[in-house]
Amino acid sequence: MYDKIGKMGKVGEQGQTMVEFAFVFPLFLILVLAIIEFGRAWAAKQALTIAAREGARILVLPYGPKPPYTYGSEDEVKAAALDTVKASMNGSGVAVTASTQINLVRITPGNDGVFNTGDDKIEPYDNVKRGERVGIQITYPFETPVPILLKMFDSGGAPPAQSVINMGMTCYMDHE
Repeated sequence: MYDKIGKMGKVGEQGQTMVEFAFVFPLFLILVLAIIEFGRAWAAKQALTIAAREGARILVLPYGPKPPYTYGSEDEVKAAALDTVKASMNGSGVAVTASTQINLVRITPGNDGVFNTGDDKIEPYDNVKRGERVGIQITYPFETPVPILLKMFDSGGAPPAQSVINMGMTCYMDHE
């Protein structure tokens, strides 16, 4: 039997194919967009990791008289660390905005004397001595149209807006 177009086949096969396409295409499109957003989030998290590491590396550099040392004072080291973090983030496509928080910190072990436990004390970076653990904490609001899928990257804090995931990264190093 011939259909209206003149091709051999059953009447209604084209309609069935269109209905199947209408069911499958949105699911396929959602899957593709989710993969893209997951990739963007992963890239942003990696950029934060690299920026925090580079900033912490600057924080542990020695300072003193300019000929042998790059930085003359602790304030110069702090400014250079902040500038390094911002340059690294901006250079990797993760723009530093007004809502991005970059903190220089010092961590001391709590009552148990062990680092990376719940009772560690995190203090602002100031008058750091050799042997102390210092670092950078970054909180970055990642904007995405699909925050429900990317909640695994949310580091907590204030409840995010509908299209924002609060990403956080911390890197500590021992001040030699």
